[in-house]
Amino acid sequence: MNAGRNGLGRPGEVVATWVRRGGALACALGLALGAAGAWAQGAAAAPAERLALGLIVKLKDKQVASVVRLPASVRPSDTAQAQRLRMAAATNRKRVGFLVQKPTAYGAHVIHQGHYTTVAEAEAEAAKLRLDPDVEWVVVNRMERAAAGVQFADSAATLTASAYDSHKWMHRRVTGGTGVGSDVGVGPGVANFRKAWETLNGTSATLSPVVVAVLDTGKLTHPDLDARTPPGFGYDFVSETSYSNDGNGIDPDATDPGDCPDENFSQSCALYGSSWHGAAVMSVLTPLVNSSIMGPGALSMLPATVAKVLPVRIGGTQGALVSDIIEGMLWSAGVDYQGSPGGSPNPPARVINLSFGSDGNCLSNDAASADPLYRQTIATLRTKGALVVSSAGNGDNDGSNGYVGPTRPASCPGVMAVTALRYDGSKAYYANTVNGTLSAGYHGLAVAGGDDQASPQESLNLLTDGGRTRSTGVALESDCPSGQCFISEGTSFAAPQVAAVAALMLSVKPTLTVDELVSLMLSTATAHAPVGSLPACDVATGNCSCTQTSCGKGVVNAEAALLAALSATGTFSSPNPSAPYFVPERLKAKANGGGGGGGATDDLSLLALMASVLGLTWWRWRSEAQARAMRTLRTVRIGGDRLKGGKR
Repeated sequence: MNAGRNGLGRPGEVVATWVRRGGALACALGLALGAAGAWAQGAAAAPAERLALGLIVKLKDKQVASVVRLPASVRPSDTAQAQRLRMAAATNRKRVGFLVQKPTAYGAHVIHQGHYTTVAEAEAEAAKLRLDPDVEWVVVNRMERAAAGVQFADSAATLTASAYDSHKWMHRRVTGGTGVGSDVGVGPGVANFRKAWETLNGTSATLSPVVVAVLDTGKLTHPDLDARTPPGFGYDFVSETSYSNDGNGIDPDATDPGDCPDENFSQSCALYGSSWHGAAVMSVLTPLVNSSIMGPGALSMLPATVAKVLPVRIGGTQGALVSDIIEGMLWSAGVDYQGSPGGSPNPPARVINLSFGSDGNCLSNDAASADPLYRQTIATLRTKGALVVSSAGNGDNDGSNGYVGPTRPASCPGVMAVTALRYDGSKAYYANTVNGTLSAGYHGLAVAGGDDQASPQESLNLLTDGGRTRSTGVALESDCPSGQCFISEGTSFAAPQVAAVAALMLSVKPTLTVDELVSLMLSTATAHAPVGSLPACDVATGNCSCTQTSCGKGVVNAEAALLAALSATGTFSSPNPSAPYFVPERLKAKANGGGGGGGATDDLSLLALMASVLGLTWWRWRSEAQARAMRTLRTVRIGGDRLKGGKR
């Protein structure tokens, strides 16, 4: 356990700890971790062996050529049977065995031998197959990993509607100072959601439906998740039953069955159970106003009829295949492709939050790399108006604290890469760096993601389902009804905050293109400032003062970004400073004829006029009724007491 470190071992506070580091789920990759406390102190564990499940193969075709120019929706010109026979012939010629083949995007196919291999072993098979004259390109279908962080079960956490200030991610922003000590509830490293909600509450803007897709381990049934993730809304893209943990492959049920036990039943799985990573990420977004369990989510001020969260399950017990991730990304934005299950969400996702990936800068043009697949997918999504927001990752997989550059696909051109900060605006010790300059190719921002090494502890308060996250025989925390409370940290929990800001902007200005959306978020970000005596981040280790080349363009500012979107609509009115933060009933959704989340179409001013007329009518009736009653009461005795009419 974690007793005695950084105050986290105080009696009755930390009950359980598990770690997923370096962008790797311990359960998902079978890491044989030592004591969790040893990692938390920075001790390195042996890196996990990289796994793959077969190859992604594109056969030559007269009508299509390179993947960098190939539409996602392309189909081979010959039949499925012909493709299968050609694939069998090619693998036979090069002595590359395969048992399973399925069509996938870009006119390619996924082939494998029915079992996992190391990435090195898969690459050796791919090298042979690339030499075949009927093969255009081959990519290793490697297992990507979740950029998870550290999670602590906290018996002291009471996450109720009255405890909003315990949620570091939603604190108020300060322009100077550290935001700690006497300035409880403020911090320069936070996204300023409270002011954004206040602004939204005071505007006359009509809201439009917006969907945020969360590509992760799936969803759980929970009061704080259900309203924005209704039954039948989502999909499971974990294609192989060998690691799906639910007994089937791709299907419409995005429920998370857990990512434990993994193939090797790692120590982390044995001690702490599944990660429920998808539910934790969604818990940053989903809770409605005045939640009695979690408190508000980042989308709290948008009614459930306006803002939906689309669970897209891509991660199983071993991680997430590149092919499954790409298919999930395309499907969530409504892009048709070879092998698509159909049933695209309505409306399609405008924001895609992704916390799975692997190291690499996504800039390779080598057909042997998955980089062109990711880049082409992201470019396709941009044409559909969908922004990809990706966590930067939590350090190198050898156990070091943060390294230069985000993981893939966060490092892909066009992606909004998000790194994690401490509450005071400095880089969290574990967080990968993000370059906010134009030369990076990708876009970069930062926001509070928690840091358990800070003093006092600055981890985020998140919620996951309590009945399924604890070892057998370990009692649930009484302070967290209907669920287990966690204090969590990681770039996985920073990314959905940026995704939420994008969703807020799109709800008031749905015509924003991806380029416009990105430009407004970057231009309104709060500039980084030195923090105390911390050195500037010039290397990628530990906690340091952020610069534009280490923590992105700046700290995302929800209020400023929303104001920028509102000003573009021409409907902005000054917010009411006395209005409560959580009054979603004052906001109405624009009707959506497609059936994907419409709402009332009344205009606020019309409602106000109607309310005034009704109020005057009621007041006149009430006054006349009172006058009649008073006249009667003056002449009536009850029990010897005279009831006297009062004056107003």
